[in-house]
Amino acid sequence: MTRKTRDTQDDVTFARRLSDGEPDAVLAFERQYRGMVRHALGRALRKWRPESPVEPEDYVQDFMGFLFNDGGKRLRSYAGRASFSSWLYTVALRYFQRALSQLAKDRRSGDVLAQLPDRGENNPESIAARAHESARVRSAVQQLPAADQLYVRLFFVEGLNASEVAKTLGKGTSAVRMKKMRMLDSLRKLLDDDKGEAK
Repeated sequence: MTRKTRDTQDDVTFARRLSDGEPDAVLAFERQYRGMVRHALGRALRKWRPESPVEPEDYVQDFMGFLFNDGGKRLRSYAGRASFSSWLYTVALRYFQRALSQLAKDRRSGDVLAQLPDRGENNPESIAARAHESARVRSAVQQLPAADQLYVRLFFVEGLNASEVAKTLGKGTSAVRMKKMRMLDSLRKLLDDDKGEAK
């Protein structure tokens, strides 16, 4: 057995112990790898440069939740084809770039619920188009899970920002932003599916 093979087998064992939440493995992870996760976030931030301030530790914690979610399923997917550190850095970088690129996409496209025809146009065609679009959006929102519908209400009906929603629900601001992105993505898919069915 080569040293490289032995090292990756050790890494696989470590990943399994980590996914099981064994205290010494978790402590070793915090000591050896949290800095690497922060570095991956820093690289993603340099690429996407979000306009609003970012709380790095919130994003790091979100990633940790992602790793350990569902009984450590993501960690158990590590199969030793590369070193654990290389695998972890790649997973973290992809996670942060996806999250930050989604923020950028939301800024460019605007909120789904705001993409209705110009409210200043009061001719019958515009009024009918707005009514139709509003009905489509309401129908899509009703198909979302109850928790997502609550986010829609807080963000778009009550007009709260992410910090205010976080305070209202007792959650972290970064977690709320991520939830909003996922909810908007689900809503877009529902609206796109509705367009496809209408053709």
